[in-house]
Amino acid sequence: MTVAIATDPCLGLGQSTRIFIYERTAGGYRRVLDDVTLPSLADISPDGTVTLPTHESIDVIFEATYVWNGTKYAFSGPRSHRYDVGLDQRRPYELPVRFAPGTSATTLSGSVAYTFGDDYVFQARAGQTVTIELTKHSGRRPFISLYYGDEISSLAELFDTDRWSGQLLKTGTYNLLISGQEESDETRLSTYTIRLAIR
Repeated sequence: MTVAIATDPCLGLGQSTRIFIYERTAGGYRRVLDDVTLPSLADISPDGTVTLPTHESIDVIFEATYVWNGTKYAFSGPRSHRYDVGLDQRRPYELPVRFAPGTSATTLSGSVAYTFGDDYVFQARAGQTVTIELTKHSGRRPFISLYYGDEISSLAELFDTDRWSGQLLKTGTYNLLISGQEESDETRLSTYTIRLAIR
């Protein structure tokens, strides 16, 4: 592989620059990764993984990890992380939701700061009913939103209410995002406990 990292940051990308990885072939080179990174923090490992930190916001760095699949570098959500600079805390980019055998509900607990929280991922089928309930929190109330796959519009938002229930229209992957609301102190953590049920 040949790695090319730009050294002159683009104003549109903040401090990040382009990174390209090319695989050498019999006829020349084939591009197998095209992304952005903070140049001094890019980690290209010989084990087939690439981690590319970029600023998601001023306070949070997104550490995208890619894994070689034999053809190209494919994004790996479970191996990626988000790092809060002020809190000096790193969290998984996504957290798979697991239900105990024979159950249809589970409890999710954690903490959030102003621009830092948790992203839960679960599989569900069309026709199932999802219920999200904020059962407990300390400090500021967390902002809770539900998305389907990569869609931009949310299916539900719990901004000033504790409970939402609705029937799903699609089968696939859903993201339950828990984040902090507006906060003057970006390092102040608030805790939450949420009950998620799928029937």
